[in-house]
Amino acid sequence: MAASEQREGIDRPGAGVTQTDAGVIAIVRLRSTEPADEALEHLLAGGITSVEVTLPSPGSLAAVRRWRSRPDVRVGVGTVLCARDAEAAIEAGAQFLVTPTTNLPVLSTATAAGTPVACGALTPTEILLAWESGAWTVKVFPIDAMGGARYIRNLKGPLPDIPLVPTGGVSVATTTEYAEVGCVGVGIGTALVDETTVAEGAWHILTERAATFVAAWEKGRHNG
Repeated sequence: MAASEQREGIDRPGAGVTQTDAGVIAIVRLRSTEPADEALEHLLAGGITSVEVTLPSPGSLAAVRRWRSRPDVRVGVGTVLCARDAEAAIEAGAQFLVTPTTNLPVLSTATAAGTPVACGALTPTEILLAWESGAWTVKVFPIDAMGGARYIRNLKGPLPDIPLVPTGGVSVATTTEYAEVGCVGVGIGTALVDETTVAEGAWHILTERAATFVAAWEKGRHNG
């Protein structure tokens, strides 16, 4: 039975919103520097439309509260590890949540609140479990450890209808490959937003990187 047949009747917040094309998701993961508004502005200038702010980043929820009202970007919260994390992110206005693992309490909490979840998973069993449990998309993490696009192609055989977002070590070249094999998006972390660039305020670098990743994604979509 195909995944499309198995998912009938599942309450899936966010389905049909950006599920079919999440595109390049910029992951803001910082250790000692708070996310600056200039970072968001320059990511948007490079074509980014989805930003994930990870909870361990200093001032993460404050940034979400500032950014989530903008009409030109969807702002989510990442590294959501438990229901309490999910509740705090939702209260701050997160428009989607991202987990590193297949976390059923987070999925349950988010579904009750009507908030989409890009649920982390790695194996076929985890991916199907996440999807059947109401995930909006499935974040395949860490994809670089599994062989990249080749692994996605293998997953697409038995699970052709589940929207996948590879994350972890994604490069410009592999961004194109993931788009070509039918992924709905990619998560880009330090290759796009890194601590040094933010701390130094070298904002033009974020715009240049963002534009490069977005162009690579569009190239892959065209080739696919």
